[in-house]
Amino acid sequence: MKKIFSLMLVAMLSLSAMAGSHEIGGVVGGMNGLSYKYWMGNNLAIQADLAVGLSTVAGGTYYQGSNLGNGSWSIYDFTINPNLVYNFNLPANFYLYAGGGCNFGLMSDLNNTNPNGVAGKFGINAMVGTEYKFNGVPLALAFDFRPGYGLGFTTADAPHASFFDWKLAFAVRYCL
Repeated sequence: MKKIFSLMLVAMLSLSAMAGSHEIGGVVGGMNGLSYKYWMGNNLAIQADLAVGLSTVAGGTYYQGSNLGNGSWSIYDFTINPNLVYNFNLPANFYLYAGGGCNFGLMSDLNNTNPNGVAGKFGINAMVGTEYKFNGVPLALAFDFRPGYGLGFTTADAPHASFFDWKLAFAVRYCL
């Protein structure tokens, strides 16, 4: 009796996982960490990532005291990136999606343009990508591109840096 009950419970959880509105998993690429997607309807979803990454910032400006500098530098960042995306249904379980959101967190300058070391980060980003959901398996694969513009900030000694930021990300998520 316990075996039958256990098998029925596993079967019900598996069926509900395939039809669910939550996806949770991991993301790798320009950002590495956790990924979560909540479907609010057939086409609208919120996707949030909690990740760390190593980036080369292109075309940035920074202030060091009262001096203005330009150029490229590398940052190591810890980012929370929530996005609102619209999904376009394609044949064969494919989706194209586009949207945008913000990113905020901490960043560490690896080229010492910031004498204080760790800075805060805030930015906006667009997002465009594709997702594939498997039939019969509660699994989704996604690949996206996230161009954005960011601001880094610290104390009064080195007030801020502005930069163009972009990420390529690949996600594998389990559908709940």
